[in-house]
Amino acid sequence: MPRPVPRLACVLAVLAGLVLTLCGTTARADDRGERYPEPFFNGNVGDPSVAMVGKRMVVVATGPQISRAYKDPGRTWRYQQPVLTRRPAWAVGEGGIWAADIAKVGRRWVLYFAVPVAGLGDFGRCIGVAVAKRPLDAFRPVGKRPLVCPSAALVPTAQDPVATPDLPSRGVIDPSLYTEGKQHYLLYKTDGRPSSIRLLPLSKSGRRVRTGQDPANPSVELVRSEGVIENPALLRRSGSYYLFASEGDFARCSYHQTWRQSTSLTDWTAAVPAVLLDSAVTGGLCGPAGGDVLRHKGRTTLYFHGWVRLHSSKPKGADYWAWNGGERFGRRAMYAARLSFPAGVPTVKKYVTRKGVPTRVPAPY
Repeated sequence: MPRPVPRLACVLAVLAGLVLTLCGTTARADDRGERYPEPFFNGNVGDPSVAMVGKRMVVVATGPQISRAYKDPGRTWRYQQPVLTRRPAWAVGEGGIWAADIAKVGRRWVLYFAVPVAGLGDFGRCIGVAVAKRPLDAFRPVGKRPLVCPSAALVPTAQDPVATPDLPSRGVIDPSLYTEGKQHYLLYKTDGRPSSIRLLPLSKSGRRVRTGQDPANPSVELVRSEGVIENPALLRRSGSYYLFASEGDFARCSYHQTWRQSTSLTDWTAAVPAVLLDSAVTGGLCGPAGGDVLRHKGRTTLYFHGWVRLHSSKPKGADYWAWNGGERFGRRAMYAARLSFPAGVPTVKKYVTRKGVPTRVPAPY
């Protein structure tokens, strides 16, 4: 939040014709007058996955052993110990675990995660499963082989070997659980370019491929892009399916959130991508994407990240590139956007700040 400004300073600012928002507004303004929402969680929360446990909110995010934090009503966010105390035996011991997804399946909490493996290059990752009794417990990896992993990896054959001979075999990332009735599905991204989003039917426990699927090719491709499409999240509403995804270079401010609509769970050939969030729509956020959609008490909220300065909530400038110095000069804060669907079109109705106070949607510039 903006620092308090003394009353005299505010009076002088008014007399000098300066911007009044310096004296305390829920949205920041930079030197060009651009307005953007404050973070909902001003931590380091790349690729957030959010779950509600009663009134408590839990988030997991990209990190060495998966970052985790929780928030109770009226209290600030608190970090908890990393989610995984150990990696599965088939994984590599070094390298961050990307874009995990946390959800309750039956009586257990299940975590899907993308962990480094051998045989797929420097950034190659495959998807594993871990379980716990409670969302703040240490999660235990299950199974002696990956849930999803290309056959080129130096690991035991995965339950889903990702039969995509016409796509790069660089690994699979960004797992996301979707549940419809009693049936569970896992969405994930095939890494490299072209990239794709695939859908895998899961067992009742959410830990294995559903019985009866073709063991050589149990998943189906939903969308393919010549560029980068990733971080899938699926929502069903009023008879339609909505596929939310991130597109572009995650390390740049041009990274953006898109959506597609289909009446079929598995056929997206006629779906046309549209931008939901980008720097312009959000009034100057840097790379607003990586979204996770959560329906709770009749409300639909998109939790997403954006690059900010290390020691403030101000977005990084338009020319920021995280690979140029890594994250030494920036981090990803988490934002919350309440969605509505006028005429079936996903629309940001309002943003929610870290204090839970809605802010107006900034006008595009």
